[in-house]
Amino acid sequence: PVSGSLYGPRFLTGGLGGSITHQCFYSITPANKYDRKYWCKIAENGVCYTIISSTDFTSEEYVGRVSLQDIPQNGTFAVTMTGLQSSDTGRYRCGIGPTRGGLYASLNLTVLADAAVSRPLQLIQGELHGSVTVLCPSGDTQGGGKRFWCKVGRTSCTLIADSDGYMGRHYLGRIFITPQESSGAFKVLINDLMKEDSGLYRCGIERHSSQEVVLQVTTASALPRRPKFLSGTVRGSLSFKCHYDPKRSYEKKSLCRWEGGSCSLLLDTDGFVHESYRGRVQIAGSDPEHGTYTVVMSQLRKEDAGWYWCRAQSGHTEHTSSVKLRIHEEICSSQNPETTTPVKPISSSPAASSTPTRGSTTGLMDVMGTVTKSTTVGIVTTATSTLLPTATPGTFRTSPGGTYHK
Repeated sequence: PVSGSLYGPRFLTGGLGGSITHQCFYSITPANKYDRKYWCKIAENGVCYTIISSTDFTSEEYVGRVSLQDIPQNGTFAVTMTGLQSSDTGRYRCGIGPTRGGLYASLNLTVLADAAVSRPLQLIQGELHGSVTVLCPSGDTQGGGKRFWCKVGRTSCTLIADSDGYMGRHYLGRIFITPQESSGAFKVLINDLMKEDSGLYRCGIERHSSQEVVLQVTTASALPRRPKFLSGTVRGSLSFKCHYDPKRSYEKKSLCRWEGGSCSLLLDTDGFVHESYRGRVQIAGSDPEHGTYTVVMSQLRKEDAGWYWCRAQSGHTEHTSSVKLRIHEEICSSQNPETTTPVKPISSSPAASSTPTRGSTTGLMDVMGTVTKSTTVGIVTTATSTLLPTATPGTFRTSPGGTYHK
């Protein structure tokens, strides 16, 4: 039997004599890929009468002006209606399986004399434990509006994150809304993807245009779940690996610190090192054949505790992974499941930047280990350390969010 989820836009608008294309997105399972797909209109008595199905059925009154195309490998099918009439206004469903009892998504279609063209949905697919990049449309080129990402429900859109620093508790450390570009567009980066992340979303700028996005997380993923926590000690050192696909070409690899939904750059393969980490962080080496690069942090301080992201960038595409660093006053016991195999301490020489390698991260981070106290001579005083600036102003909040209404 069909299973999983099915998504589509909740509202469509078409012009008299014009056409609309409705996209439905479904979980890619063997049953869903090969079962019957259909499009029906809900009558006043509540019955949904089939207009067209993938079993070669087309209602007589719609012959010649409706079509259905299924693309099982993408988990999507599209219904196109042409020659729109006023009588086409109403409630519809797209579904899989029997018209009664299968999976379906409902929507309202409005036919107007001078209707604006509906913006098509954006389909984003990601692997379980991997990462995705969502490009949101331009709208407010002056940069005055609040950027947001929300999940569409039956009556409203539940806020997940915004550029003022709000963050839903299930997304702590794994979502980042980038600053706006000159066009007014921005990106939403999400990593450590979960099955529950699949669904219909909306991103945009408050009081301006928004984009509906369908996110599909494929559960048949080859990506293993990696440790999300590192443990280190004050004045000690640690290292971790960032993984990427060596077959892909990406312009830059970097490490940034995630705070309140922003990610401040610490280190990149172009040679940049943040002032407060100079001499204590470096890309110690890379392995292009296996698609990894190693980040080493030394002379650890209590204020280094927090979330960090590996990032690989090329144009609008980014692949990310996140890890949370915990700093202890003394060496962790070997019984601590988050403590990893010790590695040799590194010196406090100025951070070196490795030569950029070609490839992209795949949302994986492999913990190499923590080490004992550094052998560096001298005293490290935390009182004079420089805290990272927060890239996006605003108070970090984790209380239940509001909603964006359509």
